[in-house]
Amino acid sequence: MRADTLWVRHGESTWNRAGVMQGQTHWPALTSRGGRQARAVVDELLDYRPVRIVSSDLRRAAETAHIIGARLALPVEFTALLRERCWGVFEGRPAAEGRLAESALKADQPVPHGESRDDVVARLRRLAPALTTADGPTVVVTHGDVIRAALSMWQAHRADDTPPENGCIVPIPAELMNPHSTRSRQA
Repeated sequence: MRADTLWVRHGESTWNRAGVMQGQTHWPALTSRGGRQARAVVDELLDYRPVRIVSSDLRRAAETAHIIGARLALPVEFTALLRERCWGVFEGRPAAEGRLAESALKADQPVPHGESRDDVVARLRRLAPALTTADGPTVVVTHGDVIRAALSMWQAHRADDTPPENGCIVPIPAELMNPHSTRSRQA
């Protein structure tokens, strides 16, 4: 069985709906729509026959992961390494402000009092070996910027730099995440 990773962006949160930058703010919960998105993603995941769920420990991802885990009868493992990028001074402010500030920064430059894109990549590099050890697909429940960083690392040919929609699945083949893979080193 292929041990792909199935990256799932959490369901819509209260701050997603309001257009507010969440970052590592813990408390924004799922909206009723976000709960429906989490339940709907399970129907798609069933086809992959996942054997494991690993999730960010932030509330919106944890709620999504618990919904998925309950329907798949799988326990959820939590890690801070899958947390959203820390957006520092932009957390709690309109998301457009943070995105505008980010557009003027290089990948290694953090937003004020927050993380850089490279900081998120470094977290993912530390976590990748643990995500690809299962003998079947692993569901990874996380955040838009984290998925964006994963795609930039492991699917360099991807032209679109926007995060996936809430409740969306993004498969990433495990062999791309293997640090000893030629394709992984090219990313």
